Amino acid sequence: MTRYEEFEQLHAFARVDGVLIAGLWILSFACFIGNFVNPLFAMGALGFGAFSLVFATLRVKRFRDEVRDGFISFRRALGYSMLQYLHAALLFAAAQFIYFQFIDHGFLMQHYTAFMKTPEFLEAMKIYGLKQEDISIVMQNIGAMRPIDNALQYFTTNVLIGAIISVPVAFLMRREPRNRKFYHNRKQ
Repeated sequence: MTRYEEFEQLHAFARVDGVLIAGLWILSFACFIGNFVNPLFAMGALGFGAFSLVFATLRVKRFRDEVRDGFISFRRALGYSMLQYLHAALLFAAAQFIYFQFIDHGFLMQHYTAFMKTPEFLEAMKIYGLKQEDISIVMQNIGAMRPIDNALQYFTTNVLIGAIISVPVAFLMRREPRNRKFYHNRKQ
């Protein structure tokens, strides 16, 4: 198999896994939004988010074991994991753009504003030395963001976090054959 074919294979599998991971992130985000209506959804948001990390790691392992005959270099595992997160972040950003553009209509801002008026939040602000004016300025800036701004912010954050998470995943999933020469001759 040529390097180009190997890259295309890696990219195709990472694309499919990215879609699956994005599905978990979308479920997590939906539970986060639902948390404002019913607090039990917070467990779903946390559960889907945490499971997505485990799921992504298991998909790298699956790619190594089933597609790469049980062997994968650190560099290839890193690339695969980062591509998974890149595709997931793209799809998740698109879903968030759709949510903020067509569905939200200020729902999150209303709930955040209501939360910031609770006695518990006001007490926490005093403990940390924050002023109400500072929080108001931050909320105005957040409220002024367009849906595309929100989506791009989440996209950038998810790609960065995915790249960071990919390093230990690649380190854990790497497995080189003991006799590289024999392995490469067998593959050709």
